[in-house]
Amino acid sequence: MPPAYTTAQKAAITQFMQFTSQDRNTAVRHLKSQNWNQQAALDGFFNTTPAATSSSPASAKTNLNKIFDKYRDDPGAPDTIGVTGMTKYLKDIAVEIEDIGMLAVSEIIQTPSMGEMTREGFVEGWTTQNCDTLDKQKAHMRALLKALPTSKDTFSKIYKYTYQMARTGNQKAVQLDMAIAYWQLLFSSPSSAVQWSSGSTPWLEWWTEFLNNRWKKSVNKDMWNETLKFAVMTLEDEGLGFWNEEASWPSVVD
Repeated sequence: MPPAYTTAQKAAITQFMQFTSQDRNTAVRHLKSQNWNQQAALDGFFNTTPAATSSSPASAKTNLNKIFDKYRDDPGAPDTIGVTGMTKYLKDIAVEIEDIGMLAVSEIIQTPSMGEMTREGFVEGWTTQNCDTLDKQKAHMRALLKALPTSKDTFSKIYKYTYQMARTGNQKAVQLDMAIAYWQLLFSSPSSAVQWSSGSTPWLEWWTEFLNNRWKKSVNKDMWNETLKFAVMTLEDEGLGFWNEEASWPSVVD
C-alpha cells in the first residue's frame, strides 16, 4: 500500500511532476530530501546532475548545438541568433518576450544584448543548468518563474545582468529611457521578488516620474545597483527610517 501523504504534500508532488516532467517517485525523492520544501526541491533538481535525468557533458553540448542551429536566422552568422530566432525560441519554451522571464533566460545564456543569443552563451548556460532539450528548458523556466517571487538572490542575479545587456555598443551607461523600461519590467512583473509599490505608496511610479522630470541623465552601474537596494529598503520601511545623509547613496538618491 502506498504511503499516505497530506493534501499539501500531494499538491507538491503533482506540481513537481508538472514543472520537471519527472515521474512520481523522482518527485517524492526530491521533496523528501528537502523536508517537503517545494522551492528547495526544485532548486535541487535543476542545480544537480542526477545520472538518471542528465546527459553526459559531451552529449549535452551536442544536443544544445543542434537546438541552437534550429533557431539560427542569418546564414552569414553561424554562431549568433537575432531577434527573429530568439523570439521563436522563447515562444517554444513558453517564455513571454515582454516579461521578466525573458530577462531570466538572458541571464542564463548570457545574451550580449537584447534579442541576441550567441552559440557559446547558449550552450554553456544550459549545460550548467543540465537542460539539453527544449522540454527541460521549458520546465526549468516554469519552475524558476514560480519560485522567483520568493527568491531575492535569483532576482538580484537577473537584475544585475540586465544592466550589462541594456548597454549598447561600447557605452558605459544605460540611456535613461531604456533603464526606466527595464525597471518597469523588473519591478512590476507578478513574478518579481521586488514589486516596487505598496497599497499606500506607488514607489516605482514616483521614481520614474522624478527621473523623467529632474534627472534626465544616463544611468551608470552604481546608480542601477543602488536603485535595487533603495527599492528593497523602501518596501521594508516606508517611513524611510533607514535614511542617513552620511551613507554613500548615488547623487540621484540623495
